[in-house]
Amino acid sequence: MQKFTLRALSMLLLAVVLVAGCSKKPTGPPPPEIPPDGVTAIPAPADRDSTMAAVDNPIAGAVKEIKAKTLDKDADDKTKGLIRIKVLDNDGPIDVSDNTHLEVWKPGSDPEEQKPEMVDWASHEPAVTPGTWDIRLIYDEGGVCKAEGWVRNVVVAAGKLWKAEVIFGAPMQWVRIFGTLDGKDVADNMKVEVFKPGTDQQEFQPITNFWSTNKVPLLAGNYDLRVSYDKDNVKAKGALTNFAVGSNHGIQKKTVPMTAK
Repeated sequence: MQKFTLRALSMLLLAVVLVAGCSKKPTGPPPPEIPPDGVTAIPAPADRDSTMAAVDNPIAGAVKEIKAKTLDKDADDKTKGLIRIKVLDNDGPIDVSDNTHLEVWKPGSDPEEQKPEMVDWASHEPAVTPGTWDIRLIYDEGGVCKAEGWVRNVVVAAGKLWKAEVIFGAPMQWVRIFGTLDGKDVADNMKVEVFKPGTDQQEFQPITNFWSTNKVPLLAGNYDLRVSYDKDNVKAKGALTNFAVGSNHGIQKKTVPMTAK
């Protein structure tokens, strides 16, 4: 009798454990958290070369200021000289040399009709034939985030490095747009269209568009955003007017509440 009672008690306890285990509903991963609105990852100010001095080369376009100096340095081809330009956006200043092309032009050339003598990155140190040249700088983050300017009458000499720092007008931010529908994150399949403020969105195309999972560069300014969601038979839309993009090259995150169509 005692053995039977112990066996029955053991089976009863096992049954209770199994029932308790079956009653627990499986849980998946928690929904992703939507980051708060704001700007992060602002680049640190670039170091400046205090030994450079202002020069009187004519400037135009996005070039706002230039300082330079000439050093003794041979190129691999000793018949040529070297050029190195550090391009600094004036907010910071922030080094944008790695995203800026350098073009070498004969003075007086027409860019619409002629081609540059050479093209390189501003962060490189290209070898250039001695002479006097116009330098065009083209900052390009892709899409609608571009700026260009000129430094004219740059004298290049064999065995010399013309080294310069340029203050450049390339104000921008990276933008990430999130969306919510009934308080839930729907940014996994949301399209963002960007318009100039006040644009008739029924008559004109957006200046650019992207998926909300992407981080995109936009020049500083105000924009109207139109967002739309379409997934698994769920459709929603939203809008954000006069969305302000800053100039500090950081990452701006913004969440747009959406309504079902």
